[in-house]
Amino acid sequence: MAGWHLKGPMALWAFVFIHSLSGFRRDGISFWEKDPHLSPVNETQLFLHDTFPPSFLWGVGTSAFQVEGSQQKDGRGPSIWEHFLRSSLRYPYRTEDWGDSYTSLEKDLAALSFFNVSSYHFSISWPRLFPSGMVAAVNQKGLGYYNRLLDALVRKGIEPIVTLYHWDLPWELQERYGGWESDSLVDVFNDYATFCFQAFGDRVKYWITMHNPYLIAWHGYGTGLHAPGKRRVAAAYVVGHNLIKV
Repeated sequence: MAGWHLKGPMALWAFVFIHSLSGFRRDGISFWEKDPHLSPVNETQLFLHDTFPPSFLWGVGTSAFQVEGSQQKDGRGPSIWEHFLRSSLRYPYRTEDWGDSYTSLEKDLAALSFFNVSSYHFSISWPRLFPSGMVAAVNQKGLGYYNRLLDALVRKGIEPIVTLYHWDLPWELQERYGGWESDSLVDVFNDYATFCFQAFGDRVKYWITMHNPYLIAWHGYGTGLHAPGKRRVAAAYVVGHNLIKV
């Protein structure tokens, strides 16, 4: 058994148990029947390991900051993560070397076809679409990139699942407003989201607002382990409250 926890008001414990298992299918039925509260479904609705609904989406996922690369190409603006990583002793990485999906779109599409996936989950880079973070100044090359990606996915019959925000806040919004500590960002984000819905909504059925808002608040503003690297517990709660509003 291995365990870890975070110190502070938002303590979290996780336990991992490792043990070898053997047996035959449905061997555990008699155990679960002893206490029906342990089973999340009725016995007659048990999900067989070898059956999936025809509409089940098999897929892979990425996030823009981790795979796109080309952080200074075609008008993309900087995000809080470039600034954080370049100034952090904990993560001394050259972020511009991370991935090249932006310039290797055809290779990525070929890989998706090779694996025969039925869905692709990716995030939109807010600073690539809006370098300043404000919708008044859209980056046409960034817009074109996501249009090409979505058009290709539709042609291939691959369902796009799009996350609007996977942590890469435009740096200018951090400088101007103080990041997610300011509730002014709620309206700014809503403008960004509305633009995305209007620009891509004809091809995107499934939207995810943001990836793991807990980590944005707690590690971005409480522990300082994530961008923008703030260390004030009170700020983490303010940020969490603002994220709920979006």
